[in-house]
Amino acid sequence: MKRTSILAAGLFAAALTAHAGEKAGLASYDTDANGQVSKAEFVAAKTADGKKTAAEVEAKFAKMDTNADGILTDAEYTAAKEAWTKSKSKTTPES
Repeated sequence: MKRTSILAAGLFAAALTAHAGEKAGLASYDTDANGQVSKAEFVAAKTADGKKTAAEVEAKFAKMDTNADGILTDAEYTAAKEAWTKSKSKTTPES
């Protein structure tokens, strides 16, 4: 029984460690749990750590909100993430 408890505690700690490095997904920004992420929710989440200004985050939101309805959908968020990843993976040929 003691081994099982120690094993379970170790697995739980490993799971928490693995999860700690993950980036927050769009759903984590939905603070009112209505299934939509508004500009206010997005700005609040992205400025909470003090690393970005509201103006910076609002500009990012405007780029991501491709239909300009004031709500980020999973599709818009995923497309923006994929575009960002693609732009970061491009390399400039060196002469």
